[in-house]
Amino acid sequence: MTSEHTQHQSDDARKKARSLSIAPTRPPAEIPGYSLENFLGQGAYGEVWSATDQKTGKKVAVKYYTQQTADDVQMLAQEVEKLLALSTDRYVVQLLDVGWDSTPPYYVMDFLEHGSLEDRLQREVRLSPNDAVEMFEELAQGLMNLHGKGILHCDLKPANVLLDQDSKPRVADFGQSRLSTEDTGALGTLYYMAPEQADLDAIPDARWDVYGLGAMLYCMLTGSPPFRSSKLTEKIESSERIGQRLEAYRSALSSAPTPTAHRALPGVDRALADIVDRCIAVDPAKRFHSVQSIIQALNDRRSLHEKRPLLLLGILGPLLLLGVMSLFGGWAFQQATSDTTQAVIHKADESNLFKARLAARSAADRMQDYFSAVEQLSHDDRFRAAYTAFINDEQLKQARQQISNPLTNTVAVDGQRVESDPVVAEAREELMNAELRLALEPFLQKRLDNVDQEYPAASSWFVSDRWGNQVVSVFTDVNRTQLNNYAYRTYFTGKDFDLKDEKGRYLVGETMAERPIAELPHLSAIFLSQANNKWKVAFSAPIIIDGETKGIVAMTEVLGDFVDFDYGDDKKQYVMMVDGRTGSFTGTILEHPLLAQLAAETGVIPQSLSQKQVSFDKSSDKITHLDFIDPMGDEPEGEVYKRRSIASAAEVVLKRKKATTQESTELKPIEGEEGTYEIATGLKVFAVEDYASVINPVDTLSQRLISLLAIALLSLFALTLGMWWLVTRTLGRGSTNASRISSTVGRNTWSPDEKTISYQDNN
Repeated sequence: MTSEHTQHQSDDARKKARSLSIAPTRPPAEIPGYSLENFLGQGAYGEVWSATDQKTGKKVAVKYYTQQTADDVQMLAQEVEKLLALSTDRYVVQLLDVGWDSTPPYYVMDFLEHGSLEDRLQREVRLSPNDAVEMFEELAQGLMNLHGKGILHCDLKPANVLLDQDSKPRVADFGQSRLSTEDTGALGTLYYMAPEQADLDAIPDARWDVYGLGAMLYCMLTGSPPFRSSKLTEKIESSERIGQRLEAYRSALSSAPTPTAHRALPGVDRALADIVDRCIAVDPAKRFHSVQSIIQALNDRRSLHEKRPLLLLGILGPLLLLGVMSLFGGWAFQQATSDTTQAVIHKADESNLFKARLAARSAADRMQDYFSAVEQLSHDDRFRAAYTAFINDEQLKQARQQISNPLTNTVAVDGQRVESDPVVAEAREELMNAELRLALEPFLQKRLDNVDQEYPAASSWFVSDRWGNQVVSVFTDVNRTQLNNYAYRTYFTGKDFDLKDEKGRYLVGETMAERPIAELPHLSAIFLSQANNKWKVAFSAPIIIDGETKGIVAMTEVLGDFVDFDYGDDKKQYVMMVDGRTGSFTGTILEHPLLAQLAAETGVIPQSLSQKQVSFDKSSDKITHLDFIDPMGDEPEGEVYKRRSIASAAEVVLKRKKATTQESTELKPIEGEEGTYEIATGLKVFAVEDYASVINPVDTLSQRLISLLAIALLSLFALTLGMWWLVTRTLGRGSTNASRISSTVGRNTWSPDEKTISYQDNN
């Protein structure tokens, strides 16, 4: 920042000002009672020296008017007059002594060691927004005191602001000042002078000081006064006549864009920027009308800053509360939804388990009918008599021994049965035609035909002797007795799997034949019907004569009608039966709505569907799948079942009265029913329900709750914004319009020399 000079703008005065550019080494005159010390500065009026009061030792400043013209004397008189009027004002440099008659004239004032505001700006370039505002407020207060006493400074600039020991500003140099009652113009300093002041006929106005005050604030913030540029300064300096210079200055400011450098500075808020803009508005009508208005705007800004935390709390508090409520509401909603979902799933699981147990009980009752049927035949006296006669015949016994090897069973070749051994073939032929054997067929045929609906429906009935030879059998299809040996079958051995040797051949021999099932009826392993790919099972019971098992009676049936449950058209709830016994068929689906549908439509089930298996924990008494996927959904025919489901399973358990005192691991006593035992079949009934259907009420409720929660939160948010707007509007009513700015204020800043233009022109 360059030094600011006060200069007379006549040709002679300008020459004198230039001659002062060389710093003097001796004071213009000695002053009695003061020891002159150092040269402090110079201007168009003369020089300023530091001195010491010899009486008090106080350091002072002496201002000499070295030009000694009539104007200088008048200027000195005016300045002294103003200083005397402000002798008690702490915002003004105090007058100590005056030398009217001295050559040159002078006056003595307080010496302020911290120099001027200009000196500080030369060192620091610019002040922080807080320091600038503090300085600005002090100056505004001091200027308001001046205006209150009817004094207009008319030449406010950083060089005319001195800093005391506390760095507080004091206004100096009242050479251009005017009383508010005067109508004599006063020219200030370029770029600190209001545009309308740059007129020889202008009447002093308080708004001139408003402009100068704002220009100093702009300079403190940016390091340069508003509108200053080297080009404009050169243009003004190139004009010889003062009127031309003033016209160039006024014209330049009127057409210049509004300065905006201060708005981009960190720490300069909108209210402060608006105050600056309104202070330096080119149009005086858009400028603050008084310094009091500036102070009011500063107070409003301070009040706004003080209220800002409350306003911020006023908006952030409810928003924080809204956020907490949202989080809590979301958590509560999620927790409630989760709990409700679990409760609904638990309820559905209980319902499905009840359905599974009900279906398992129904299947057990039907299976009990089959076991009762085979047991009834095994205990039938007439049948037992006929069977005893057959097995006691020695000749037929020898024939039965000859066909008791499964490896000699007949096989089908091109539709014809082929014997592997002539001796076996002869023995089989003898047995086929034996009257004693044929006498057994009516017992089986009667039960197969079931004319009086006395027996459960069956696919076949057959009787095997103690060696496993199927000595008599009847079927619903064209199959007839072949007298093959099936000693390895589970319905005969009572095991869970067919017996084979290490080469994969079925086990045979006397040892095997002497151990058919004993005492208890048995449910065989499942086997696949070659005709329609339906799973079948055999119900067998021992024929016990004289305490020994002499054979077995058995019947087979398709596992497609044991589970009785209304599936419904949407397939969202259904049951199915699964083989839960240990072995290669574990988890095989035996009954299923899709299998029943295809069996009814075509009579044949695709082999791929017959092989479907369910994975589950066989050791669990209660089987629950919350993410059950029906394997039938993997096939094109069962795509409707490919969905997440909830499944619960129950085992098919039979009840029976124990006929002997022989203990068996297969029997489990039933509490409260003495003499009654449970027989676990290993078959599982699954009750399946569509997961989406189960939780659909929860989803519907959740959607409604989300809508209500959203409406509540939005309403609270709108109410919060409304209340905040009302509060800010109410608080804003007490403020002035200091934040409003003129739309005509410009944008550029420049930096050359500033000069106070005096009111005289010798041309």
